Amino acid sequence: MAANVETMMYVREKPWHGLGTRVEEAPTSADALRLAGLDWTVDRHDVHLPTGAVIPNYKANVRSSDGAVLGLCLTNTRSFRTWTPLLLPTP
Repeated sequence: MAANVETMMYVREKPWHGLGTRVEEAPTSADALRLAGLDWTVDRHDVHLPTGAVIPNYKANVRSSDGAVLGLCLTNTRSFRTWTPLLLPTP
């Protein structure tokens, strides 16, 4: 079975697929995102035809770290980071 993992981190015990960055102690939320390779943002870019014309009402969601296109969306949608709650202060 494929792991379907691009980047990740784990604490002490290696996962079954053997992928990821190992750490000995649980990191802070911000460090965990960095160690897992998730410290990137989603940028929105215009979508162009081969002629150079912009396709109206559509944007490409692009990962800031490597320029990978994650998908297309309508311009009236709003994107958000699903891991934002991880960045809240921890007690």
